[in-house]
Amino acid sequence: PTCTDSTHNHSHNHDHDQDDSTCTDSTHDHSHSHDHGSHLDNLGIKSFVYKSNRPFHAIRLMAVLHTWPIPVKDELDLGLLEKASNNGVEIDGITQKSPFVGVLRSKGFCWMSPTKWFGPGQDMWRHNTAMYWSQAGKHFGVTTAGNWWAKISKEQMREYFVNNEKEYERILKEDFVTDEFGDRRQEIVFIGANIDETEITEALDECLCTDEEMEAYRKDLATLEQMLEREIQ
Repeated sequence: PTCTDSTHNHSHNHDHDQDDSTCTDSTHDHSHSHDHGSHLDNLGIKSFVYKSNRPFHAIRLMAVLHTWPIPVKDELDLGLLEKASNNGVEIDGITQKSPFVGVLRSKGFCWMSPTKWFGPGQDMWRHNTAMYWSQAGKHFGVTTAGNWWAKISKEQMREYFVNNEKEYERILKEDFVTDEFGDRRQEIVFIGANIDETEITEALDECLCTDEEMEAYRKDLATLEQMLEREIQ
């Protein structure tokens, strides 16, 4: 693409050798491949991609991340990870089991619901902003990664891909997961030792907005759009 707008993220890709979340180089591999080879399977290392077309409730997600077990050692000890996974880890003085114990690396893009749409302290920007999730061992961060493509119309978006129509079509086909919210979504790859995909998925699903919260989301969004229309008029 010929886009030079740094607020847009064109790849939304989870290639583990590519750490630049704002890469716009069309020569890079933008596939969603996560093949780590059978030799890793023998060590109990596995990976999966968590996906959802609902936003995270920011407060519930932060509560889960606050209890994310941080490894004490920098060295990888699969034996200790397996023991912690079975027996639990100590968090705030209490021993508890966590589905994230064996996670060695996780990265991807996530969608956060605004906690306050209007007035002082509002964070309505979350609606249009893709968040970049990156965790490796002790290091964890969720930072802004530019705007979702769905912030603009498909006609406007197409102008950024004058010389790369295939990439434009790929994004619409693979990344636009709903008609209502476009490419806003959760797509995070997890790599770890003896990790349980079901338990991690259930823990993250608990952080997603409920049906009632999605209805409130839609009402606040409609109010915002009406306010913007009045300003234009």
